[in-house]
Amino acid sequence: MFAEDLLRDVRRAGFAPTAIATYVRRIGARAVGRLPRNVELVRSVAATALVLFAIQFCGALLLSWAFGRRTGVSYLISSSAVLLFVSFWILTHLGLMHATRDDRPMRRIPFPVALTMLRLVSIPAIVLLIRDGAWPVVVWLYAASASTDVIDGVMARAFGSESRIGSVLDPLVDIAFNSSVFVALASARELPWWVAGLMLGRYALLVAGTFYLYVFRGPVRIQPTAFGKLTGVLTTVLLGLLLLGLASWSDATRGRLKEVFDVGLGVLAFATIIQVVFIGLANQKALEREPAAEEAPRAGKVVGDVRWPRG
Repeated sequence: MFAEDLLRDVRRAGFAPTAIATYVRRIGARAVGRLPRNVELVRSVAATALVLFAIQFCGALLLSWAFGRRTGVSYLISSSAVLLFVSFWILTHLGLMHATRDDRPMRRIPFPVALTMLRLVSIPAIVLLIRDGAWPVVVWLYAASASTDVIDGVMARAFGSESRIGSVLDPLVDIAFNSSVFVALASARELPWWVAGLMLGRYALLVAGTFYLYVFRGPVRIQPTAFGKLTGVLTTVLLGLLLLGLASWSDATRGRLKEVFDVGLGVLAFATIIQVVFIGLANQKALEREPAAEEAPRAGKVVGDVRWPRG
């Protein structure tokens, strides 16, 4: 993702501004140079984006009809911006478009990656509907979007379409998806800001830790822990149950149960943050004891959803 062969020169130069500028220029030239050599793949990305835009447009029409022009237009604009960004990101990372198992180059965007993109462009709809308090629709849309996170992984393994770009994009989309839902709920005053803050802190630590290890310590292979997977599943389930409750609870039931969900989500986030810190410190000490490797990726662990592609 960061072009390790180019990043080594930046490390040797001590991250001097001129070295960083050279790195940015070289990696940009490399990304642009891949486009004419991967015409079929570029067309596949464009075709996938057009199909997703058609789905977005139909969704915007439904939202406009059911909840008003403001919601429909806002969704179409925001989701189109998200789609444009992720499509551009994929085009600048065509070097990751390789199969995980045998490192063969892919000529078309894998269907599991398209599902991941679909989950990403569903985020604005969920946020807008939370703002409008359309809880029954939020529940169904959240369940459908969350299920794509399971389906894309199952399909990738079943059909041998696991890809390096998918192993990077999927956890990033998971973080964007969950963070957006937590912030939207807190903004709608349906979740305490301290809970949303803990969750955002958790994801910030995961991303910052992975970035630091790779950029400053060299190529690493990040594997999620069993505890991280479990807390991720529990967070998704508790959040889904909370949304279901907001759609169906009476005022009396809400008064009895709502705070329990708030505290439960907060405890999960806090526990994960603690483990992230301890594992990060352990990895840092382990890497300091090893000679700086420039060839083989070193194994590492983080908590939660952040994973790094093999190779």
